[in-house]
Amino acid sequence: MKIRILSRYILEEYLSNLLLGLIIFTFVLLLDRLFELVDLLLNKGVGLSLSFQLLMLLLPSSLTITLPTSCLLATLLTFGRLSENNEITAARASGLAAWSYVRMPLAAAVLASAFLFPFNSYWAPHAHAHFRQLYVRVLQKNPLVRIEEKTFVEVGDYHLYVDKKGRRSPILKGVTIYKTPAEGAPLRIFAERGQASVDSEQGVRFFLEDGRIEEIDPARPDRWTYTGFKTYQLLIPFRNSVQTSERSIEEMDNRELQARINQLHAQRLPSPLFACQIHLRWAMAVTPLLFVGLGIPLAIRVHRGGRSIGFGISLLVLVGYYALLMGGTGMGQRGVWPAWLAVWMGNGIVAGLALGLGWRFVRH
Repeated sequence: MKIRILSRYILEEYLSNLLLGLIIFTFVLLLDRLFELVDLLLNKGVGLSLSFQLLMLLLPSSLTITLPTSCLLATLLTFGRLSENNEITAARASGLAAWSYVRMPLAAAVLASAFLFPFNSYWAPHAHAHFRQLYVRVLQKNPLVRIEEKTFVEVGDYHLYVDKKGRRSPILKGVTIYKTPAEGAPLRIFAERGQASVDSEQGVRFFLEDGRIEEIDPARPDRWTYTGFKTYQLLIPFRNSVQTSERSIEEMDNRELQARINQLHAQRLPSPLFACQIHLRWAMAVTPLLFVGLGIPLAIRVHRGGRSIGFGISLLVLVGYYALLMGGTGMGQRGVWPAWLAVWMGNGIVAGLALGLGWRFVRH
């Protein structure tokens, strides 16, 4: 009965801290994207429903990182508080074995890892691909969404630069439009001000005022032709690009990656990028169990500090682990080391530390 009460008590605190970590790390990880989605909703006319769909596709892909880091934070906060309040000492004095108060967090970590294996391998890549496809459709429907101040933006075959853009009005100031075709003479258009609108059938239409057009004479490339205008209308047709259907490595699930590896092997070509991606997803799936195994003895050894120490230690562990993981993955992608060795090196080091500290914790 005592063991059941203790296990339930520790599990409840662990899960509350896990939820806290998920909220904090998800917010931090998606902060830039959240600002972008809010801007799309409030300033660029993208509907609430579409913005919500984009957000819902972003949240699942972040779990690959936020769930393991939240497991580490929850472990450090839970066992750090238990150790600070001498509850671990009291449990030991009552004759309870270490397994009685570590089994529930470890069981939760096993469940998290079991969830992340299919999630990282199949669900997250497809969510990432769906987000990109939906975002591309938004841009194709309204390319003006991409226009930002003092930033070059590609619209069809043109490149657009705007010095100032009205937040609540369609007025554009300091408009510069470039066209550098593969064949033919380049074109530059400057305008003091202008407006833009989208024609769903034809493309993006610019209404420009007080500017000039600069063109190279095709017969004499060293000569430019300058044409001033008070008003000028430019239609940039939509460009149907096949690139939007192509999928990056991050958007391919493990079956697609393995098929690509087999294809390259049949051609006697190396495939370190695809092999590292598969191992990276598996290695990330194991991290909740590794972080809990490392976090329990670390938290118990640090008796004071509360949540501030828990956050500090979790950040140190995360920075060290992801530095090893990304560094090793880079070596594997360049073919310097075998993919499995390069990617799993960080996990091996964390596992060694967890076993060493855990063995000392159990013996004492």
